[in-house]
Amino acid sequence: MQISGKTRLYGVIGDPIEHTLSPAIQNAAFAAMKMDCIFLAFHVKPAEVEKQSAACEAWASAELNVTMPHKNSVIAYLDQ
Repeated sequence: MQISGKTRLYGVIGDPIEHTLSPAIQNAAFAAMKMDCIFLAFHVKPAEVEKQSAACEAWASAELNVTMPHKNSVIAYLDQ
């Protein structure tokens, strides 16, 4: 996998998040489909959800999945 300025960022936020298999699964799928994408896991504490939401908005090519306990608190920061 070659990461470039065109690589699309996908990920998941949660607390805890270290146990997730999502990056391995998603990155294997991206590689199999020869997609210029990467999937990362981000440890975001509940008090940091607002900052993470602002950061994601600034990353025009980023899309994040949200796990518990953030599903309810992130709603306030969604625009769609």
